[in-house]
This record gives sequence, C-alpha cells and structure tokens, in this order.
Amino acid sequence: MKRSETGGFTLVEMLVVIAILGILMAMMVPAAGLIMKRAKISNTKSDAGVVASVMMKYQTEYNRWPSTYASGRDTTDGDWVDMMAPKPGDVVPTNPKRIVFFEPGGGALNADGAFVDTWGHAFRFRVDETGTGEVANPDADRGGMLRGRVVAWSAGEDGDYETWADNVKSWE
Repeated sequence: MKRSETGGFTLVEMLVVIAILGILMAMMVPAAGLIMKRAKISNTKSDAGVVASVMMKYQTEYNRWPSTYASGRDTTDGDWVDMMAPKPGDVVPTNPKRIVFFEPGGGALNADGAFVDTWGHAFRFRVDETGTGEVANPDADRGGMLRGRVVAWSAGEDGDYETWADNVKSWE
C-alpha cells in the first residue's frame, strides 16, 4: 500500500489530541477557582487595612475616635463613609474640617453606600480606647489582645462575622 502524500492527521490522532486538551482543561478549572478565591481574600485583606489606616488618620487629625464608634457603631456603613469621605459642600458634624480620609474605588461601595468587601459585606473594626497600643481580639474563642491601635475584619464569604474560619482579618 502506498502512503498518501497529503500529510493530514487521522481521525484517531485528532481524537487523542482533543481528549488530552479536555483533560488539561478539567485540571485548570479548579486551579482557576482557587486563584480567584485567593485574589478575593487578598483584596479584602488590603481593604481591611485601608479601614484601619483611615481610622488612624481620623484619630491623628482629631485626637479622638469618631463619636459614632463611641455609640457602639463599628461598621463601615454609609454614615461611616460619609464621615470619612465627605462630598464637597456636605456638613459633617463628626468631621468638621471635611477632610477626605479616603476615596472609595469603583465597586467598593454597596447600594446603601457602605464600604464593603468583595462579597458585599461591610467591614467591622475595633479601636484602642485605652491608649495602650492593644485591642481586644474580636474572636472570642482566641481571646487575648492584639497589638495595634485599630483592627478591622470582614465577614468573609459566608457573611457571618462570628464564624472566624473564613473571616478576613487586617492583623494576620
């Protein structure tokens, strides 16, 4: 038998190549999901650091913590954003100098105007009210004190601030 001079691939060769590509794609999908999850966690950790930094800037400027925190409000809700990033012309009693302590980027605010993590949950924070440079660990199971003047955390993917396994923390 004489071999054809066309030099094409046989059906079996094409099926083998397609099968190999399918196997490689099946291996890449879970890896891509893991990479996306790590990116969300990294972005959220960075934003938690922004919350802590903004609170420190406020404390440095006014030599006190925001009065809303003293009344038990410890989330980056719309009122917090209005205080830390006042719009031109706004009168903000808790920020009388109308200093812009941060500028939330695209997608960082939800429909209510809260500064949120990548899953859409507002951050929570604690501050050093005693001036010792330590903050009580908000994770009651671990307890103890954390070094720093401000700590911030996200509820994580599950949206529950009390389940610490997936919460993203500024101090870790």
